[in-house]
Amino acid sequence: MEAVGAILVTHDALGADLRQVLFDGMPEFFALPLDVKRSLISGYINGYIERSPSSNMPAYESVRIWETTDGGGSRNLVDDVVWPHVNPKFWNTVGTFAKNMMDLERTVRTMILEGLGVQQEHIDAQHESIVHSVRQSRYGTLPEMRTTSLSMLPHRDNGMLNVVVQHQVEGLEVQTKDGSWIMVPPDPDTVAVIAGEMLTVATNGRVPACVHRVRTPSNRKRFSVLLSSKPKDGVTVRPLDELVDAYHPLQYNPCNFSEYIDFRYAKSVVGGDLISVDGTLKAFCGKVLILDM
Repeated sequence: MEAVGAILVTHDALGADLRQVLFDGMPEFFALPLDVKRSLISGYINGYIERSPSSNMPAYESVRIWETTDGGGSRNLVDDVVWPHVNPKFWNTVGTFAKNMMDLERTVRTMILEGLGVQQEHIDAQHESIVHSVRQSRYGTLPEMRTTSLSMLPHRDNGMLNVVVQHQVEGLEVQTKDGSWIMVPPDPDTVAVIAGEMLTVATNGRVPACVHRVRTPSNRKRFSVLLSSKPKDGVTVRPLDELVDAYHPLQYNPCNFSEYIDFRYAKSVVGGDLISVDGTLKAFCGKVLILDM
């Protein structure tokens, strides 16, 4: 995780039956009329994200369908009015998927922090400051006029961790330190765990936010579902005390997540995109180091 900000985990929490119900329902949602899907748009990154052929995400659309609440409960985010014919088993499956992936996400995040020497009380406090959500995504075929085969350009995610489940069609690639790209296979018994920018802040830069992209075969549609962890509204993320010392000077100032989202996407959507700009996190909360001369 400290090398590229991503790991591949073999996990049995998503069996064949669960996977089939989860992914079989997704094409039906994305086939809904555009005005119906647009009714779910909420802010820069919540709710529905529309496909924009002229943007840096020409074949991508997605919707957040489930989330935990600050009080510890959970809720579905797409009601029967918007999606009237959804299989009733779908929401039960989403709930089961979310619980399984939340357990995995917490386990991986705990192992990362324990490996860096963070005390259990600070790990527990971070768990209490986190909420989770489930997002389903569709990558359609690329417009013929596109000069690139990328469905989504290289970018970093904004939260703590994303647990990504691909379905049948490959596409996810992560960047290594030398700039090369590794394809993440869509094996049914594996999930990709990808570090986001808030984990970079919390670990004082020790865990990099993973640079990744999506390269979908031009003649195939691709579906994926992911569970995300992010700070609760109003929570300020700061480097953990154990990870700041003489050998690891402070890299980041305290970062209010909600304010960072406004800063990051207000900057990046000027051109119609939701892709992270290199240096955005450092520009927002990076520590300016003054060297003795």
